[in-house]
Amino acid sequence: MTLLERFKGYAASLTPNEKRLVQSVIDSPATVALGTASDLAKATGVHEATASRLARKLGYESYAAFRNALRDEFLTTRETATRFEKTIAETNSDTVLGTLVQQESHALQRVEDYVSSDQINTVAALLMSARRVFVYGSGNAEILALLMLKRFRRFGKDVHKLEADPRSLAEQSLGLDTGDVVLVFAFRRPPRGYAPLIETAREAGATTIVVSGTTGAMMTPQPDHLLAAPRSGHPDGFQTLTVPMAICNAVVIAAGFEAKDESLKKLEKLGRLIERFNE
Repeated sequence: MTLLERFKGYAASLTPNEKRLVQSVIDSPATVALGTASDLAKATGVHEATASRLARKLGYESYAAFRNALRDEFLTTRETATRFEKTIAETNSDTVLGTLVQQESHALQRVEDYVSSDQINTVAALLMSARRVFVYGSGNAEILALLMLKRFRRFGKDVHKLEADPRSLAEQSLGLDTGDVVLVFAFRRPPRGYAPLIETAREAGATTIVVSGTTGAMMTPQPDHLLAAPRSGHPDGFQTLTVPMAICNAVVIAAGFEAKDESLKKLEKLGRLIERFNE
């Protein structure tokens, strides 16, 4: 069980201070892995005993065991990212574009620390085998929702965009059933209607998938599948969609491989239809 899976499993039972600690770990796992319980507590603004209590709640005998798990999971795979961080530290950029490129590259370097190829392939297979796909994203996340809606329609899937209005969302959720998949985009905080949507889908036997940033592990109720990785930018400031868009594109490509022959047939048919409608 990975640390992110542990965080997800215990999210509902964590206190507010414990959630703050977990968020710090998710934001900077390598930094926490190299520090002490006191370092983490001071950086987060909580008592040191809270850090030790969190480690035990997550199933570790001590904070030291928790820290060792962090080291095993993150430090052994961070050599490339560490070199990149050093390069950034030694590089000066006087342009907005240059700084943005550095930040985006840094964030993208870390994606595989949080989302595995197996997770991408599993989600892709679920979407391609779904009876119907319902996509939900509001605010900036609506861009990603529209992207996935368009991509999977091109694969011939029956895809629907869920509306953010509570009444409309309730009406659209009424017909959820076994074999359906609900794909949700959630950043910073769960979108309006998130909890009842996940609960309704679960009661109906539908599968739920969430694409998120670092807040994903703390969302309740947890979805069946979570693809969560830190985005570029300051946690409390401007953040971009580059990382979640890369995750979405990976899912789309994996979905194409999942049903390669059928996907190509659908795309070829789409090409012919586009020609017909353009005549």
